[in-house]
Formats: sequence, structure tokens, C-alpha cells
Amino acid sequence: MASERSPNVYGGPPPQSDLRLLLLGRVGAGKSTVAKTILGRENFRSEGGMCVKKQGEVAGRTVTVVDTPGWDTVKYTSTHIKQEIKNSVTLCPPGPHALLLVVPIGDPLSSAERKAIRYHMELLSVRAWKFTMVLFVSEAEEKCTSIAQNQMIDRAKSILAKCGDRHHLLECGNSLPQISELLMKIDTMVAENCEEFLIPQVYYELMETMPREVTELRRMYEDREDRLKQKYKTELREKEEELKKYREEEKPKERLMKRTSSSQLLPPSISTEKQDGSVMADHQKVDLQAVKQGYREEALSVVGHYVKPLIVIMTAVVGALMGAVAGAEHGTLGACIGIPIGIILAVLVSYAVRGAATAARDISIAVKAEENESQRREERAGFFLDSPKSKRFDKDQ
Repeated sequence: MASERSPNVYGGPPPQSDLRLLLLGRVGAGKSTVAKTILGRENFRSEGGMCVKKQGEVAGRTVTVVDTPGWDTVKYTSTHIKQEIKNSVTLCPPGPHALLLVVPIGDPLSSAERKAIRYHMELLSVRAWKFTMVLFVSEAEEKCTSIAQNQMIDRAKSILAKCGDRHHLLECGNSLPQISELLMKIDTMVAENCEEFLIPQVYYELMETMPREVTELRRMYEDREDRLKQKYKTELREKEEELKKYREEEKPKERLMKRTSSSQLLPPSISTEKQDGSVMADHQKVDLQAVKQGYREEALSVVGHYVKPLIVIMTAVVGALMGAVAGAEHGTLGACIGIPIGIILAVLVSYAVRGAATAARDISIAVKAEENESQRREERAGFFLDSPKSKRFDKDQ
């Protein structure tokens, strides 16, 4: 079967991209007329006691129709006709989607005819009823009333029961809407059958006549597949139980972690605030002093880094102006020579001033360090004099 599907414009399940139909019925039931009506072709002719296969495009998809020779009563149907009916399934490989049992409107359907229908249908196997639909046919000039249709359905009740009550009324003269409805019903039946088709009985007979070793091998593989499925189901069940047990064990830990994290977010108690208030104030004071000292040092370093070059540049500019003014007395050449001389002298003077300032700062730092050292010595001497050992020494004295 083809796998390409498209939505059904009439509603219901999506249609098959190709459809294979098999027409069955007694002699003179009108199977060839039905084939012409479905395919819309006038050149569909029966071949007497032979099957005829035709193909055409209907509603945008390929439809294959196989017309079979009509049967007689069970007693008078020839062996050739029976064999043709059996072989008809192989003409539309891999198998037909639907078997259309053609029954004319007004057929009395006696017990012998009903018996012939059951017998010849089951030549294709008992499974054939699963794919069968009864097609009640009337000619164009014969208007089928609802009463006649109900009577026909009542007479075919036993046949309809075997094919799941699937039936359709086809008037050959007014066929286009009815053909669309027929195809929609066939698509519904195919969907109910999970898109299966009727496999020829000869294939089943071939499987039954296979060697014993092949049959046992197939059974062995089927058993192995069942065991593997059971094993995978058991392992999956065990994994699910382990996962459930693990989750149950992890729930208390998750709750404990949530409580711990929430307790860390709670504000401290009042007693703790009272005890730690003074300590926090002292630390805050120390931290503020350190921060201020750090900012001060950072500001001084920035000023020293940017101001010193600026002072040198300004001094060079002033020196250049002074040199230009001084050299202007000797003309333009004197002014040009005075500019670099003024810059050099100004830079030398600025570096001399910077060196003197650095030396003065170093001297002040050294003096301050000596003062701090002398103060520490005095504190150590006072501590020694105030210590219990020195007091004991003075008492002994």
C-alpha cells in the first residue's frame, strides 16, 4: 500500500492514494456495469470465464478494479470458475482493499442463492468477510424506493451480518455522488481494518506447507521476541520503582535544605544585636578610618601622577614664551632660537624644584619616623617603670 495520504474532502478518514477493488457476484448481477460506473469507462468488457483487470483515476487517485466471472449455484459452478475466483486476489497485488459483493435490487435471494454467496466468498478464505461490502445495484430507469431498499436489506440480513452490516446502494444512471459516497465508505472500512488488505489464500497455504524446521525457527524467534518484550517490561518496572524509592528518600533531605536556607535568611535576634552592637560599631569605625585613609592615598597618587607632568608642561610653555620675547629683540631668528632655549631652561628649573621638594619631603618623613621611634621608646620605658617587677625592685631598694 502507498503511504502518502491526503484529507478526504467528504469528511471521514483520509483516503488511500491507490485503491484496489474486487467485484464478486452471480452471473448477470451487473459487475461489469459497476466497473464501468466506478471507472467512468465504456470499454470495460467482460471476458466470459476470465478475470478482467482495469485501472483508472477517480477523484485524484488510482483505482484498480478486478471483475471476476459470475458464479452459479454451488452444484453447477465449474472448477474453472472457482479457480478464477481464487486467483482474482493475486491480480491486484499485494491484495485488494475491498471486496464488493454485487447484488441486484429485486433479487429474491433464495436460500440456494444465499448458500452460493457464502460458499463462493469463502473460496477466498473466511477472512474475506472482514473486507466485504454488499453493493445493491439498480439500473437508471429503475427508481429504488426506500420500501424496496428496506425489503432488500431484510432479505440479505444473514449476508450483511457476516460482513459487519456494510452496504451501499448504487444507481448506475445517477452515479457520481453515489460513487463518491461509496469511496468514502470504503475508506472508512480500510481505516477500521488498520489499512490492511486481503492476503491471497495461496500465501497462507504456502506458509502451512513450509518445512518443519522453518516453522519451528519462526516459532522460536516469536518466543524470543515475547521473552525480550517481557524482560524489557520487567526492567522498566524495576527502574521506575528504584526512581520512586530514590525520590522518597531525597524528599526529607530537600525539606531540610530548604529549612536551613530559610533560617539563614532570617534577621538576627535582639539579644545577638545587643551583644554584637558595640563590636560592630568599633569595626565600623576602624573600617571607615581605613577607607578614608585609602581614598586619601589614592587621591594623592592620582594628583601626583597627573599634576606633575602638567606642571612641567606649563613651565615649558612659560619658558618658551619668555625665550620668544627675549629673542624678539634680535629679530625672528632670535625668537625662534629663544623658544627652545626657554623650554630647556624651564624644564631644568622644574626638575630642580621637584628634586628639592622630594628631598624636603624625605627629610620630613625621616624626622617624623624618628619622632615616632622616640615616642615608642618612651612608652616602652614608662611601661617598664610601671611594671610590677620595677616596683618590687624600688621597694627592695
